[in-house]
Amino acid sequence: MKRRIVTTTSVFDPGYPGDKAAERLAGLGFEGLDMALDYWTGEGTPFMGENYLAWAESLRKQAEDLGVPYTHSHAPGEAGDNPVIGRSLETAEALGARFMVLHPVWRMDGVIIEDAEAFIRLNAEAVKPWLEKARDCGVTILSENLLWGASKDPRIVARLAEAVDSPFFGWCYDTGHANCFGIRPEVLTECATAPLSLHMQDNRGTGWDDHMIPGDGTVDWDALLRFLKTVGYSGDCVLEAHHQSLDAPDDERDPILRRLLEKARELRAEMEKE
Repeated sequence: MKRRIVTTTSVFDPGYPGDKAAERLAGLGFEGLDMALDYWTGEGTPFMGENYLAWAESLRKQAEDLGVPYTHSHAPGEAGDNPVIGRSLETAEALGARFMVLHPVWRMDGVIIEDAEAFIRLNAEAVKPWLEKARDCGVTILSENLLWGASKDPRIVARLAEAVDSPFFGWCYDTGHANCFGIRPEVLTECATAPLSLHMQDNRGTGWDDHMIPGDGTVDWDALLRFLKTVGYSGDCVLEAHHQSLDAPDDERDPILRRLLEKARELRAEMEKE
C-alpha cells in the first residue's frame, strides 16, 4: 500500500470545525488526517461533551467519503490516570484512527526527569492501565521524543516501547524535536525498536520548536530518509508542520498548505525509491 501523506488538523485554529478542516484538506490533495484532540479540550467543545462519539463518528464518515481518512490522533496531556485518555482512545476508535500519540510524563513534582531508568519506569507504569482499553479500541498508543530531560532522547523513548512490550504501544519519532538539540537522524539506528509513526516537521535547530514545513529549517532530510530505510520504517508521511499555517490569516493558508503538500510528495518519492 502506498504511503499516505497525512497532516495534523492543527494547521487550523483550535475550534475550527472538523468537517470544514477535512473538506479543505481533501480539496488541497492531502490523503489522511491526524486529529489534534489537544485542540478540542475547551469547555463546550464536542470532544468534551456528552455526544463526543457521535461527533467523531460523523467526522469519520465524512472524511472517508472525501477520501481523507483519519489515520492518527493526538491525545491531550501526558500519560497517567487522567480519564481524558480513555475518552481519547474511544474517540480515536470512532474516528477510525489506528494510532494515538500520547506524550510521556517528563517531570515529577515540578522537577524534570533526567534519569533514563526513572523515565522508563514511570512511563511504563503510566501507560499500563490503558493498554487493555487500547486493545479493545484497536488503537496503538504512541509515545514520542519531546523537549525536556530524558524525553529528548529517541533512544530512551524507544527503550520505553521495548519495556512496555505490547502490540498496542510503540513510539513516534518527531524530527523537529530531535533537531532542536542537534540529535542526528542516525540515532534511529541506535534505537531498540523502530518508530511506528513520524511527526515530520522542521526548525532552525536552536532549541525552539518551530514546526515548519520540511526544508525550511535545518533538519537533514536526506539523512533522515536514508536512516528510515535502514531501520525499515514503512509507515505514512505524517506531517506536524503547522506553525506557518497557524501564523497566517485564514485566507492565506491554502498556498502554505499546498507548499507543505508538495514538499511531502517530494519526501515520499525519495522514501519509496529502491
